[in-house]
Amino acid sequence: MSGITEVNDDTIFELVEKEPTLLVDFYASWCGACRMSAPMFAKVAAEEGIMIVKIDVEKNPKIKEMIDLPGLPSIGFFKNGEPVDLVNTTKEEAFREFVQKMKA
Repeated sequence: MSGITEVNDDTIFELVEKEPTLLVDFYASWCGACRMSAPMFAKVAAEEGIMIVKIDVEKNPKIKEMIDLPGLPSIGFFKNGEPVDLVNTTKEEAFREFVQKMKA
């Protein structure tokens, strides 16, 4: 159950500006925790009614230069084109709490 659209340095900024709220899954192809967490991120985002996309930070250096990532996987919450907060987790409960807090 992937359900997450892949974006890149050419498309991420337009999408962040276009969507009123957006979750961005920052990952790397070599990151096992990222691969294991992606289905959970997609499930929670769908349940919470928020669009989620993913971007490989190793292949897309522009976004990596703009966002200070605490580790991988990290999920960024963007609202009205601006980054609001990040969470670095693989735990569903922590991710769900983050999303609900950001939506409030």
